Amino acid sequence: MTYPQPPFDSSTVHRSPSRTKDRWIIAGTAVGVLAMLGLGAWAVIAITSAKNPPAPTSVPQAAAPVDPMAAAAAQQFADALSDDDVAAAKLVVCSTENPTTAGVKVPYEVKKLDVTGSSGTLTLVKHPQPGQDVAVPPVRLVKQNGAWQVCGTA
Repeated sequence: MTYPQPPFDSSTVHRSPSRTKDRWIIAGTAVGVLAMLGLGAWAVIAITSAKNPPAPTSVPQAAAPVDPMAAAAAQQFADALSDDDVAAAKLVVCSTENPTTAGVKVPYEVKKLDVTGSSGTLTLVKHPQPGQDVAVPPVRLVKQNGAWQVCGTA
């Protein structure tokens, strides 16, 4: 025996005219999907950064400040050499040194100046021609009677 099914009567289904329930379901689904995407992105970043830890950032240490009087003596010595001026050189060299004239004016440049306490090392560069750098042996700086003096090679 078969029982025939009655035809579907859509008038018996209750629907809200504005369908607010459908909007809340769609909005909740969208929020859930976005939350899962955010969580997934965080997990990927956390996993990849654990494999490759960030390199430690080291702050380069600044060079110790140089005594301005030592720098002035070094520059005065370089200028005296550049001008082949024996009188100016005698002002900044030790009394045991006896500078003599070279007969040629060649530009000199202070390349490096290291000072520790009351002594230091001065490195000069000679420029006999434009664009040509000739290294000069380092010279010693010594603080004598409160003034910096150039005293021979280092």
